[in-house]
Amino acid sequence: MAGIGLYGVYYSKATIADGIVTGYNGVKTMGKAISASFEPMDVDDNPLYANNGIAERDAAAAAGGTLTLTLDRLTQDAYADLFGLTEAEETAGQVTGSGFNYTGNEVANPVGVAFVRWAQEDGSRAHHQAVIYSYVMFSAPSDEYQTMGESVEWQTPEIEGTVSGGSVTGVKPWKKVFDFATQEDAIAFITAYFAA
Repeated sequence: MAGIGLYGVYYSKATIADGIVTGYNGVKTMGKAISASFEPMDVDDNPLYANNGIAERDAAAAAGGTLTLTLDRLTQDAYADLFGLTEAEETAGQVTGSGFNYTGNEVANPVGVAFVRWAQEDGSRAHHQAVIYSYVMFSAPSDEYQTMGESVEWQTPEIEGTVSGGSVTGVKPWKKVFDFATQEDAIAFITAYFAA
C-alpha cells in the first residue's frame, strides 16, 4: 500500500499514574500536516553476545523511536500543552497582546499523537490509515526568522519527539495503524481513542 497523502495532526495530553499511561483528556488539533516521519529504535543497539556471536536481542528496544512532524503552524493550545507553558495576556501602553513567558521552569507534557495517512492500493484510493503513537515527549522547536524578499519563503515549524513504548504505555500498544474506508472514520477512531 503506497502513501499518497497526510491529513491532520491530532494530540491529547496523556494521563499518567505510577509512570504508566492510563488515559487521555480528549483530542485536539496540533496544526495542519505537512509531513510526518518516524525513525524506529534499532534493535541492533542492544544485543547480548555469547559464544562469539549474538545470542539474544532486546525485543523491547524496537518499541519506540523518534517522531518528526512539520506543520503549517503549531496552535497556541498545542504549544502550551506540549511544552508546559501558560498563555498570558500583557498590556504595554495602549496595546494588549497574548503569548508566553519563558522562565526556564517549563516541563514538557507527555501526549498521544495521531494523523491520517491516505494510501492507495491496486488503483484504489479508498484507504485511510489512522496512525497513533500512544506516548510522545516533544522538544521545543527551533526558531527561524527571515525577511520577505521578492517572493515568500514559507517558514513552518518542525517538532521532534521521542516515542516510548514498553512499560510506559502499559496495556496500550505504543503504536497503532488501522485502515478505514473514509477519512471521517479514521478521525472518529482517533477521537474515540483519545476520549477523556
